[in-house]
Amino acid sequence: MSHREGGGDATQSCHVTEMSHYEVLNVAQNASFDEIRRAYQALALRFHPDKRLSHPAPEEPNSNDSFIRIDEAWKVLRDDQARRVYDAELMQSTCREEYFVNETLTRAEFRHEEEEDYYYHTCRCGGLYVLPDGLGPDESCYIGCDECSLVVQVNAK
Repeated sequence: MSHREGGGDATQSCHVTEMSHYEVLNVAQNASFDEIRRAYQALALRFHPDKRLSHPAPEEPNSNDSFIRIDEAWKVLRDDQARRVYDAELMQSTCREEYFVNETLTRAEFRHEEEEDYYYHTCRCGGLYVLPDGLGPDESCYIGCDECSLVVQVNAK
């Protein structure tokens, strides 16, 4: 294992144009299940196509698209495991100016979760680092723990 406590930092630049599921539901990323459920229910009542027919509001012309995005966000965030995977992917795609790399790992150090089909490494806090889907075999990445603020660098080899 290639282990580097308190290692350096790295810079990554990116552009995010899509709203996250948290932004769609207007909740914080650390929101509880109940907060997410309440936000979903309020937005679903407001944007559901059947409800919109009886209460049209011209200032919200794309309510069907909004409801689809709201429903997709709920389906991911209501499931604890799907939310962990989503959070890991979100961190990888979100603009972060600098990462303080707590540890450097290789892909070989990640275990495969067969039932949900993802790769993970356990953080020292007990949380998980989850490899993002679609990561190329020769790509390196930075992954944040789903429970704490630690970040690891993952190298292909």
